[in-house]
Amino acid sequence: MISKNKKYFTLFGILAATVDKLMHSKFSSINAYIEKNIPTITKSLIQIILVPVNQYSTNKK
Repeated sequence: MISKNKKYFTLFGILAATVDKLMHSKFSSINAYIEKNIPTITKSLIQIILVPVNQYSTNKK
């Protein structure tokens, strides 16, 4: 049997395709930025985490 139903683009389908394209573009740009700057990011995070803590003795005045 041959189906005679016509399939049209719906507004939701077009919107979903557009959003998917935009999200993929944003994700790709964020991923490229992170891959490019990963040494700088890790270095700054390590410096923040390994900050020496001031330890005060109870005998000091």
